[in-house]
Amino acid sequence: MQINQVLPALSCHDAVSNDAIEIMKFLRKQGFDSNIYAKHTHPKVSKYTKSIDKYHGNDQNILIYHFSLYSEDVTDFVKKLPDKKILLYHNITPPKFFDGLCETLSYSCAKGLDELKDLFRHFQVGVGVSEYNRLCLENYGFKNTDVLPILININKFESHNEKNLKKRSYIDSTINIIFVGRISPNKKHEDIIKTFYYYQRYINSNSVLYLVGNEQISSYSEYLRNLIDTLGLRDHIIFTGMVTDEDLVEYYKKAHLFLCMSEHEGFCVPLLEAMYFEIPIIAYNSTGVPYTLDNSGILVNKKQYNKIAELINLLIEEKVIRGRIIQKQNERLMAFDKEKTGKKLIKIIEGLNNKN
Repeated sequence: MQINQVLPALSCHDAVSNDAIEIMKFLRKQGFDSNIYAKHTHPKVSKYTKSIDKYHGNDQNILIYHFSLYSEDVTDFVKKLPDKKILLYHNITPPKFFDGLCETLSYSCAKGLDELKDLFRHFQVGVGVSEYNRLCLENYGFKNTDVLPILININKFESHNEKNLKKRSYIDSTINIIFVGRISPNKKHEDIIKTFYYYQRYINSNSVLYLVGNEQISSYSEYLRNLIDTLGLRDHIIFTGMVTDEDLVEYYKKAHLFLCMSEHEGFCVPLLEAMYFEIPIIAYNSTGVPYTLDNSGILVNKKQYNKIAELINLLIEEKVIRGRIIQKQNERLMAFDKEKTGKKLIKIIEGLNNKN
């Protein structure tokens, strides 16, 4: 029996692709014959994948299909395979977020969600990378559902380790606030910027906001930069673009707080990265975020920018409160232990075999 994975594209610095690679590594470590098949592959990760054209199904095999974007030809290919099939759902951003900004992405997201309506007929089990995603699958007709968190290799940062990796300096009085994620309308960078405006203008003028992530939509990026200029924050907000793991470590090491105002996340891997670097998290209570944080970090239910700015100051200035938040985050991070998630994957696979 083989346990293979299919996805439309295997990329680098991408949560879905990283998940597929870590799943393959784990399955091979457990002694399974396991490969990744993709239609498109970035050269930097080509060693992990084979062309989808080379895959021929077998009713004794188990196939995991990572579903996170519209790809009609790949989805149709998977539906016709005789394998026992698992849909691993990473979620698709609602098209409304891209309306008026990027019609191509709006169309693609709408088509992807349309594809999802029929998929329960072709997969034995639907698995979400979060409870939020699992509930979405139920809404799309899946009866047999489960949750498998992203198999994140959080220890990858140890390869860039220094003696005091997680410690940030307070000798330099500059306060650094960070958000990590592609520059995309659903992540609501404008709300991060507006919150930071209140913090920088009325609480601590010696502060910097780092927005770490690839810029995808030029019209949205232009809107954000115009907002920054209007608020007089050009010298206090930095867009880093896509960064290497080494550079990402440096940004996390200097950060005093992680601020997330996103209104659509299937999982949000950077929340776990912030936990690893012991950075207190403030996040908007939306979609997959509360399921990832569970009882850790601080969730806000309303985007009252001035009050969130005061909350930022509280977590930075009050060491006892900050320590309690970090302790809760450390406890939550343990729930995503790689071996624990791997065992859950094996349990899902065994359950699928037992039903056939």
